[in-house]
Amino acid sequence: MKKNKMNHKKILLLLFLILISFLQFACSCGCGKNSSEEKYIKGYITVVGNEPFIHLAVKTDEGENIILQCSKELENDLMKKQGTYYYIIYGSIKKENNVSTVIVEKVIPFIKENKTN
Repeated sequence: MKKNKMNHKKILLLLFLILISFLQFACSCGCGKNSSEEKYIKGYITVVGNEPFIHLAVKTDEGENIILQCSKELENDLMKKQGTYYYIIYGSIKKENNVSTVIVEKVIPFIKENKTN
């Protein structure tokens, strides 16, 4: 009977260790976004449209204007920085009437000398 209790405890300990190992692996494998999965575009901040219907956009190296949808604070800040080169990290993109719009998550200024990278 005593030997049976010891085997039962060993099995429980082994199961507990396996569970802890699995949880540690699951948490360390990157449950969030992987930086290689981030979607980004790069280009010059610009404005498209006519008053009063202007939109903040980025003009890519390929010449495409992509509308930026972001918070009012970020939009006001970027309006002052027209002509500046930026990386735009976005969450999703939608296309309507042949015009692309991205939901901006983060913007990173880009040093002009390194633009070819």
